[in-house]
Amino acid sequence: MSPAKPPNEIDLGSQLRAWHLSGSLLVIGVLVAALVGIVFLLWPRATILHESIDVDGMRREYRLVVPRSVAGKRGVPVVFALHGANDTVDEMAEYTGLDELAIEQGFLLVYLQGRHLNWPPSIPPENPTLMEPDAAFFRTMCDRMVSDHGGDPRRIYLLGVSQGGAAANLLTAMCSERIAATLVGCGWLPEPLGDAPLETANKCPLLFIVGSRDRQVPPDFVREGHDAFERAGHPVKFRVIDGFGHGWPRRENERVWEFLEGKRLPEAAE
Repeated sequence: MSPAKPPNEIDLGSQLRAWHLSGSLLVIGVLVAALVGIVFLLWPRATILHESIDVDGMRREYRLVVPRSVAGKRGVPVVFALHGANDTVDEMAEYTGLDELAIEQGFLLVYLQGRHLNWPPSIPPENPTLMEPDAAFFRTMCDRMVSDHGGDPRRIYLLGVSQGGAAANLLTAMCSERIAATLVGCGWLPEPLGDAPLETANKCPLLFIVGSRDRQVPPDFVREGHDAFERAGHPVKFRVIDGFGHGWPRRENERVWEFLEGKRLPEAAE
């Protein structure tokens, strides 16, 4: 019969086995954490979709950004973006940097593509319904974002730059019942909006921004839109960006969202 091992030898063996097990578990834990980190880094921060939709027999295109943080959720704010003349939705995404803002702040971002890369710069007397197809496109997309992507119908925002800013003026005049707030970037007031008082269903707030060095659409041109909506009873703000020329001031993106965020349609306007 073998002699019993001293107590200290038994304790030492148990400790060695415990250390070995702990070390193995630690290695496994590190590997799992590393794997999770790699998956997190490789997993896209947002899904970007290029889609089209039929609106009154016309095929319309758009670019949708769905941040990972809001995918599958309900009650998500929606921002519609209107590009400048002869631009594509991808070009607007590039020069505005709005994709990153959507990811950081957690809202659906929809770039609408204009017909033939443009929006109507004005409404001529001989074609008073020129903007109607674009208004129908906007309304249809509002419904789609709510039904298919969890958009909040009371937090739908509109922004545009240059010709898209002018179109934002038009859409706000035509579809104010859908819009919680509008931001007009260096956009003029298209004729004939300034010829008669605007009759808007919802007095949504608007912010007009323009560069002090903008020679294409000078501040006075942008202010005409501000004044027209102010006369119609809308809360309006006007801001000149010192030293900036024509285009989208991406350095102002955070302030753009500060203006839009939290604005809601009144319940009766849904």
